[in-house]
Amino acid sequence: MCAMGKDVALHVGNGWRGQGCLRGHLQSLGIDLHKASSVSAAKQKLQEQSYNLVLIQFESVCKQIFDFYYFIRHENPEAVTMVLMAKAQPKIERKLFDCGVDDIVAGKQTFPSTLASRIKRRFYNGRQPLSKKNKIMLKGGALVDLERREVRLNGLSHTLKGVIYKLLRYFLNNPHRPISRDELIKSYIWDNSVCLPGKIEGGRAVDMAVRRLRKLIEPDPSCPQIIIAIHQIGWILAKDAVR
Repeated sequence: MCAMGKDVALHVGNGWRGQGCLRGHLQSLGIDLHKASSVSAAKQKLQEQSYNLVLIQFESVCKQIFDFYYFIRHENPEAVTMVLMAKAQPKIERKLFDCGVDDIVAGKQTFPSTLASRIKRRFYNGRQPLSKKNKIMLKGGALVDLERREVRLNGLSHTLKGVIYKLLRYFLNNPHRPISRDELIKSYIWDNSVCLPGKIEGGRAVDMAVRRLRKLIEPDPSCPQIIIAIHQIGWILAKDAVR
């Protein structure tokens, strides 16, 4: 997704007073905001056109949200999905992330200006949404199945879990540009994680996560070809990392 073109977002929910204000903020990013007050109305819109972003906001989180999310993935697999919640619910949020929801925003973070900044920072920085492809072949032969959260390399299959899964998606969503340790620490990767990347091992939790990811996707983790270190900056996804 890129804010240079005209992208389209869909807000699903009824009675959110900040909707009009959010529309103005998103328009400044080149994003049109459509609304649907019910799931049935949203389903009809999703069948009629493609959306770059879907914001899901219900009074309470229930099975209907999960069913609706799977509908989005079937009808509009390229869409980024965000769930807006009145207050944090860690257990529910973990289940939503496990299903593949891209982001969850709770409490004051749903204020229109704050939400728009979050959307811009995480999804509209001119990045190419490589992680929206279900299967990706990496340099060296690793086959990543993002839908099943698996990676196959040298005949072995491994599950991509939690932080490691989100870390890989972050690199795929930000190809060919340097990513600093500080950027990763502040990203959604660590949402709901028991790990506090800025405090564990002198701030080296990110380094540890990168090493764990390399062990799963690099043919030779001691000589990385996919996620390359940049001295005193951080890391970068190699230009030829994706086949």
